Amino acid sequence: CGMGGIGKTTLARQVFNHEMVKNHFDGVVWVCVSQQFTRKYVWETIFQRLSSKHEGHGESNMTEDELQEKLFQLLETSKSLIILDDMWKEEDWDIIKHVFPPKKGWKILITSRNEGVALRADPRCIIFKPECLNPEESWTLFQRIAFPMKDTADSEMEEMGKKMIKHCGGLP
Repeated sequence: CGMGGIGKTTLARQVFNHEMVKNHFDGVVWVCVSQQFTRKYVWETIFQRLSSKHEGHGESNMTEDELQEKLFQLLETSKSLIILDDMWKEEDWDIIKHVFPPKKGWKILITSRNEGVALRADPRCIIFKPECLNPEESWTLFQRIAFPMKDTADSEMEEMGKKMIKHCGGLP
């Protein structure tokens, strides 16, 4: 949880792409929820990614009730990680939660600016709040990205780079 630009999605992507994570779970699914989403879109995305290993059902032809039932059964019998990126409101969880069985072989990672979203999904959840970088950390990150082949920037580039990181206010 945290302000926009702090790196929540970037960290979640690192988890999503990590080999140990992929090997630990039967399936890993990324869903960009965002402000404008439909329950059917979220459910279809999860179902498509998880069922592609098992069977290729025509989920777009299913009613929401059929999709809910099939996805519930799939999550009940698989060890899956579902990453829900950019959930905005606590009520968003209430809209999609019906496919998640009470017995958890599945895990969920939610990115949101609103801490209440995660607490709504699981009051005992672990909340991670990335912090802004200090000027030294910002400069190190900037150099690593802007000058990957050079050891150091010349003085003119350094001055411009330091102005840029100051303008970013500690956001990566």
